[in-house]
Amino acid sequence: MRSLPLTRRNLILAALALALLLGLMLLSAPATSRLESGSTWHRGPAGYSAWYESLEQQGVTVQRWQRPVEDLLNRLYEAEESTVTLIQNPSAISETLLVVLPEFIDESELPALLPWMPQWIDAGYRLVVLGVKTPATAAPFSQMLTSEAGPVEIKTRRRHPRSDMEIALADEYGAVVWQQAFALGEFVAVATPHLAANAYQNQPGNFALLTKLVAGTGRRVWVDEYLHGYRDEEAIAAEIGSDSWLSYLARTPLLILLAQALVVTLVALLALNHRLGQRLTLQPPRVDNSRAYIQALAGVLHKAGSHDFVVQTLSQDERIQLQKSLGLGGKTLPLEQLQAAWDQQNGRSTTDLDALLNPPVPKTESQLRDWLKRVQSLHYPEDTIGDTNRA
Repeated sequence: MRSLPLTRRNLILAALALALLLGLMLLSAPATSRLESGSTWHRGPAGYSAWYESLEQQGVTVQRWQRPVEDLLNRLYEAEESTVTLIQNPSAISETLLVVLPEFIDESELPALLPWMPQWIDAGYRLVVLGVKTPATAAPFSQMLTSEAGPVEIKTRRRHPRSDMEIALADEYGAVVWQQAFALGEFVAVATPHLAANAYQNQPGNFALLTKLVAGTGRRVWVDEYLHGYRDEEAIAAEIGSDSWLSYLARTPLLILLAQALVVTLVALLALNHRLGQRLTLQPPRVDNSRAYIQALAGVLHKAGSHDFVVQTLSQDERIQLQKSLGLGGKTLPLEQLQAAWDQQNGRSTTDLDALLNPPVPKTESQLRDWLKRVQSLHYPEDTIGDTNRA
């Protein structure tokens, strides 16, 4: 089977590599998009970059937090102790933490995902969480609701059914935004993680409502980006603990390692598959038509047992060859003249050329082989040829 041309093989390997990369992208894209959903760094439809920029334009004090929230609590505690400031009035809450969940999360799962919630609220701060999962209702999926900040577009059927909390945005099916006051702090929940996402840039009411929830009465706003996978240098150093490649392997998921190893192997195969120099094309074997014809004719004569034809043909050919070797030319001469020249030049007068070149027809294959040996001895008197397959 002929091998494929080098260029075509490279194209096939390149296509396979591209298909592999696309497959890896399809496998990894959903996890990546879920992680970035709700991030103020993300400029896609589910990101919050436009809303974050609107806060900066309004002069609101806002900062992305890219470390564990426990570190933020410690930082705020130290600041309060240094200024000897204690928050005694919940209405004077000065710190707000915004958490945009990457997807709908059930309220019962929040303590596991956000274990610092009680500490934050007990410290007298305000916590706003977007994406708290509530039951689906018969409400229209897309609906414009009225709020103090203006019309707000909501695209979800999920509503909070409880009425014992303060409602900030609701319809007849239940609450979309509700809040609960504690002894010192406050907790605000929103039934959709996309309240002020980039997809709602043309709905000023959405941006205004979220701004009012987090930055009302001059609060300082913190946005949790640590939840979306963003880490500052100190957080990375604390998590890694070492910069060695063993530490990298220890914290890297097995699927990613396998994918990287597969890609490296494929690239190595492509790199090592090049020939040294230009490709040489194998030439087909040359066919000797004369030799093939002679071999075919010999096979036919052998099967037919045509010993007389073989003897006659070879005798004539050997006679001409002897004449040429004796310098008598290629024209047929009388056998007596050939015998005399032979005896004179070779000194082998015992050789009867007449009996050798004009023998009786062999009746068996063994007799034919014996005659062929004797004829061959005219050219190689000292050699003995065991098996001759000329007939």
